Amino acid sequence: MDGSPTPTVASCRLCGRPTYDPGKGDLPWARGVVDGRQVLVCPACQIERPDWTDGLDACKQCGSTRLSVALGEVICRQCGAVAGWVEESIL
Repeated sequence: MDGSPTPTVASCRLCGRPTYDPGKGDLPWARGVVDGRQVLVCPACQIERPDWTDGLDACKQCGSTRLSVALGEVICRQCGAVAGWVEESIL
């Protein structure tokens, strides 16, 4: 071992399924934010668990859970609000 960190495999927040490319026409993976960190939800959990958005952070301006994280900022994909996670707990 060279001491470098072990890569983390992205997986579904709910079931732990490793990421994969869905087939053409299939439901895509959903992105969300929990405690300022980007999370993924697989297509199967989106179908099987109608409450899959419970526990996701929500935008303080519009209430949407359609958030993503980029360069340390939480961005609302619904209204465009941007917040730095360190400075603010949630948009």
